[in-house]
Amino acid sequence: MNVRKELFDKADHGYREYHLTMIPGALEIIGVRMPILRTISKEICKGDWREFLKGPVEFHEEQMLTAFVIAKADMSSDERIKLTRLFVPSIKNWAVCDAFCGDYNVKNGPDKEKLWNYCLELMETDDEFMMRVAAVMMLDHFIDDDHIEQVLKLLSTKYHPGYYYKMGVAWTLSTCYLSYPERTEKALFSDSLDKEIRNKAVQKISDSFRVSKEDKERLKAMKREL
Repeated sequence: MNVRKELFDKADHGYREYHLTMIPGALEIIGVRMPILRTISKEICKGDWREFLKGPVEFHEEQMLTAFVIAKADMSSDERIKLTRLFVPSIKNWAVCDAFCGDYNVKNGPDKEKLWNYCLELMETDDEFMMRVAAVMMLDHFIDDDHIEQVLKLLSTKYHPGYYYKMGVAWTLSTCYLSYPERTEKALFSDSLDKEIRNKAVQKISDSFRVSKEDKERLKAMKREL
């Protein structure tokens, strides 16, 4: 398959124009819709995907395909982590970050702990999008009994001024609240949490249909008191 030719054949000009304003920091956008990208990535994974990964990445859609292949192709956990380490520093927008994290194939047990340890490393990089990758990986894979305390501690203490990191943390905290409301509430109103993150997290919680009206009002009142 000539992947680049396939992408240009599937381009949608109107979709491209819409996405130009939606994804700051993206490589040049061709304009291929996500379901089509997922179909192409599945075809790549059936073939010589390692050869695909050796190719140039000059367009947003090529970077998205790279993300899907690394996240989903059949390989050992060690190879996936190795490829992840090579790929993550190239992520400079929310769309690639969130698609990559959401599709990432990881099994419970030692493989999951390898990914967790890598997330801990990312949180120390002081890089907006590498830290967002860690936060969104936590959202997608580590809101569980084994990790929740560490997730809340990290996200309420690790600071970066970047907008996309802050929004990733707020998104993750709001999702934590759905499963661990009491523990998450303590993190939300800790002195160490950035105010902008707190405000956005409370807003996201308030938008959820899974949270009672009483809890929403109480959180908003607590936020106003700070």
